[in-house]
Amino acid sequence: MKEKLKSFLFLIAIAVAGHLIAHKMFDIPNQMEMVVFVALILFYPVMRSPVFGVKALFIIVPFIPFIRRLYYLAFSRPKIDPLIMIGELIIAFIFLGLFFEFRERQKEQSDAFYMRLISLYFIYLLLRVFLFNITPTATALAKFKYYGPAVLLFFIGMYYAEKISLLKFIWAVTIVLGVAGTLYGIKQLYIGYSAAEKVWINSISFSTLAIEGVVRPFSIFIAPVTFADYLQLATIGILMYWFWGDKSHRILVFALVPLFFFSVLITSVRSSWIGMVASLMLWFLVVNVKGRKKRIAIILIMGLGYVFFELISEMFNAGGIGNLIKFATGGLGGDKYISLLVAERSTAVTNPFEEHSFVSRMALWRYLLYLSKEPVNALMGRGLGALKADSLYFTYFAEFGYPGVLFIITIFILFVRKGFQIIDNSIDRNHVILAKGITVMNIVFALVSITGTHIHNFPGDIYFWFWNGVLIKIGIMEERCDLTAETEGGDVSGAIPAGQLSGQHE
Repeated sequence: MKEKLKSFLFLIAIAVAGHLIAHKMFDIPNQMEMVVFVALILFYPVMRSPVFGVKALFIIVPFIPFIRRLYYLAFSRPKIDPLIMIGELIIAFIFLGLFFEFRERQKEQSDAFYMRLISLYFIYLLLRVFLFNITPTATALAKFKYYGPAVLLFFIGMYYAEKISLLKFIWAVTIVLGVAGTLYGIKQLYIGYSAAEKVWINSISFSTLAIEGVVRPFSIFIAPVTFADYLQLATIGILMYWFWGDKSHRILVFALVPLFFFSVLITSVRSSWIGMVASLMLWFLVVNVKGRKKRIAIILIMGLGYVFFELISEMFNAGGIGNLIKFATGGLGGDKYISLLVAERSTAVTNPFEEHSFVSRMALWRYLLYLSKEPVNALMGRGLGALKADSLYFTYFAEFGYPGVLFIITIFILFVRKGFQIIDNSIDRNHVILAKGITVMNIVFALVSITGTHIHNFPGDIYFWFWNGVLIKIGIMEERCDLTAETEGGDVSGAIPAGQLSGQHE
């Protein structure tokens, strides 16, 4: 009787499983079901090996917007798409997997300052969701996604700073996905958008996505500015591999940097045009020079050179940088799109005060300064997620008051200063290359964030916090090497090179 019962139950189980399998074969799971499915797949491997989670984070997150758009063919666009939480789930799994390691590292006094500073920042962000916030709690919690979770990557970056092979892998992935994104973006420009993308375009209220009816390429990403930011980071990755690789790797610079630069141009994100030029100039003219005085001199020469170029251009009615961009893009076939979103918008680079979008931003910023006469607005702001002011600094000013904007500026200064210290003093080649790349990234993000909030959205949020965690840890490792050298008699050559410490993970 028991055998018959077991057989009967087994047949029922087969029938139920077959029904579910057949159902899923012909029925697309909704977004929430997919999130649960991905979470179940990733939970054990990431908890077991958090380094797997770090790799998954930098590989999966770039494709999430592309996957989301595919769903809009089968489902209507939801008010809040659960798929956007996959990146935050991966970060949470990595952090939980390393939780006890972090507790052990709290005993290290060398980590204390930055660990406490960033921890207090994270806690403050969380508190401002609930305290002194003019927006509803549910809305503020949704906005917290763009602020808080990525901050945890700072601690994760510190933990993996010694794994040079992992760090090289992440930059290699960035370059590969940058190439893939570029090719897809050019496809959108010259061939057109897919059915899924057309559904997405028609479902959003992102008015600046199209200019005079022409939709700007966004590739696999959420928006043109995200596409441009990713290409910015991929360019920095290529420059780093110039020194990491052999001569064959250096061909990448000559082949891919112009391709990435063209792709940034067609996004029509003008702050990113400036960012691309700045990153190349910073890499070749600033971070490769040692010494504060020499760097300041080079920056002054660059500034004077720019002013001189504009004066000469005005004398001959040449139009300066704007017409230079027109000339450079004029050889691309005279395409209507290129003319509309590159050549015609290039004048705003040199004459921003005559450009409508910048003038409207200036009006908003002046209004915020006017409202800051009230002590509450000046000291506390309106709370997390209360107002996006089209500028990282004015957004912090509006949401957290003067202390907020001073804090974010201080963070940039601390990270850039640490980067230059490593560049000037490190004897480890890998550390110097990483410090150069991260420092260029920080300066460029600080520059383009004047008219954007780049570290609050992918890829800026993930890259900014993870790689600055790496940078700070590298600085601590260098300080330990210096201390070891001093205790062994003051001979730096007698210290264990940091390269041996990091190279053990190759």
